[in-house]
Amino acid sequence: MLSPTRLQRATLRADRGQTLLLAPIGLLIVVFLGGATLEVGAMHLRQRQLDDLADSIANDAAAVGFDIEEFRSTGEIAIDPRAANGVIDSAIAISNLPEARGEGVSISPGPEPETAVVLSYTHEFILGRAILGASTQLTATGEATLVTSNP
Repeated sequence: MLSPTRLQRATLRADRGQTLLLAPIGLLIVVFLGGATLEVGAMHLRQRQLDDLADSIANDAAAVGFDIEEFRSTGEIAIDPRAANGVIDSAIAISNLPEARGEGVSISPGPEPETAVVLSYTHEFILGRAILGASTQLTATGEATLVTSNP
């Protein structure tokens, strides 16, 4: 019968090669999870930037589109569609997402007119592009209401 120390040494010798096989698999899992985290983080960042851009364009369209002549003559608050739509291209051009596309400003008339803008952006994956050539379409809607305050 083998003594406990000889048995332990024999078991260690038999298990020695198993660790060598597990190390590359573990490294591959860590690289895969790191890449997935990078992709999801980058897509989330682009979505937040697109949301912020849509909100700021809607706000700018309401402010720039305010029809001062209509307000002076009738006292009604109105938004000029041509002026409001003129904001989109210049705002996108100076943003962090110059490849974003706007579908125009929609205006809802009323005592407090509202502007809404829909933006789209094609997000190219960082690592997935190299492997799959993958991309995804992101969209965002921004809304703003034009109100006046009484001094």
